[in-house]
Amino acid sequence: MLPNIDKFILCLEEYNFLEVFDKWETYLWSNFPFNYTWDIDIMFIGKPTEELGEKIIDFQKYVMDKTEMKIDEQVFEDTKVFRHIEEYGRLGYMNFDGSIVKYKTKIHNHRGPEKFNKYFWKYTLTSMNEKNKFRAGKANLHYPILIEDFIKLVFNIKNQDIYNTVNDSSYEKYNELRHEWRFNRNVNR
Repeated sequence: MLPNIDKFILCLEEYNFLEVFDKWETYLWSNFPFNYTWDIDIMFIGKPTEELGEKIIDFQKYVMDKTEMKIDEQVFEDTKVFRHIEEYGRLGYMNFDGSIVKYKTKIHNHRGPEKFNKYFWKYTLTSMNEKNKFRAGKANLHYPILIEDFIKLVFNIKNQDIYNTVNDSSYEKYNELRHEWRFNRNVNR
């Protein structure tokens, strides 16, 4: 089944994804939901522990059983890879010079993996792989978005009747900040 935004968010909510993966930053990165794709790429930022590997495999199985959507994971220990997105957009290529390492739960022999632990294979990246070069095109590699922010964004888009109105749950907080800012600005003049 092709990925569907509503089904994906429902799976995240029913699985308690944000609570289960609260030790790691989690991002959507790649084609979903921008372009046609067969899977949903989720990036996890943090140590590739066996605990994380077990949770990822459980989540992948849950989503596949529930919706037949495929989850493709990538684990990075930090966000260094993000800085190369602008370079790719400007130049049309990325040069990682071997400084970027990612971990996956599946082995891809053509990429020279090393077994890291019970669940992960380690890949040292030197450049963007050919599949992504073809798919992304120059200046078309998307920046990652935190999954938590993605859920909020979709909710706000689908519920415009309450977004940015007095019915918005954040209205009072920001209205108070606006009044405080105006008061302080007028006092300091």
